[in-house]
Amino acid sequence: MTRGEKGWFSGVSALAVVLLLLLLSSCGDDCENVAAAPGATVTVTATPGRPGSQVGKNVDSASERARQSGLSVSVHDASNQDEAPGGDWTVCFEKATLSKVDFAAVPDGAPCPKKDGQRITWPKMPNVKGATYAKAVEKLGDAVGEVAIEAAYEDEAAYDTDNEAGAYANWKVCFQSVKAGTALPYEPDVTLHAVEKGEACPSSKGLYKDPTNDPDYVDPDHVDPDDGWSEDDSSSGDSGSSEEDYYPGDKGGCPPGGCYNPCPPGGCQ
Repeated sequence: MTRGEKGWFSGVSALAVVLLLLLLSSCGDDCENVAAAPGATVTVTATPGRPGSQVGKNVDSASERARQSGLSVSVHDASNQDEAPGGDWTVCFEKATLSKVDFAAVPDGAPCPKKDGQRITWPKMPNVKGATYAKAVEKLGDAVGEVAIEAAYEDEAAYDTDNEAGAYANWKVCFQSVKAGTALPYEPDVTLHAVEKGEACPSSKGLYKDPTNDPDYVDPDHVDPDDGWSEDDSSSGDSGSSEEDYYPGDKGGCPPGGCYNPCPPGGCQ
């Protein structure tokens, strides 16, 4: 390349650089927009996660969680009663596939059977006679509802509920409203009749510690004036018959006490 050609090429190159700088300075924000033009976008939909175990939850809550995970839901009675489960029933067992889940439930407050479809085994009432009220409350635990105490004698007063440390904690239980060995479905309330520590239990409920407090009490030495009996009646010796009402019959005879004879011995003069 000759010296003239080199000079011309250098001039052209310099001019190109100047024009490029002018172009970049004049486009402003348009250049940034062109550079930031978006490409193709891809939408990714996350697959719902598994709901996890719903055992111990109520049917409504468990069913909602399962449906949120894309599963269809069915529910049946976990016991052998084949009843229609309610929304407040408790889930005992579950069986899930990729598309659905089946819950086995029992009524609220009922214990789960050992296996799906078996009989519900309710707790049984223990014998708490002779125990203190505090020990009885502890022993009954969650098997029953409210545990109340009342006095075993009619002329004593006591009342409390579920209080192991109250004023009646050391009272002795004499009677229990639910017989020992009875099944306890749905945590029934129980009433215990008791006496103070050191006292003897009555032979049966409804008795009075002091018999004279009984409204029907009758003093054995008391005589009712309306019963038609008096000492005069007992001392008179009257057998209930008299000469006036005596009939001698066809054969005659004397009335009780003998016949009346107005004459003295030896005959009348």
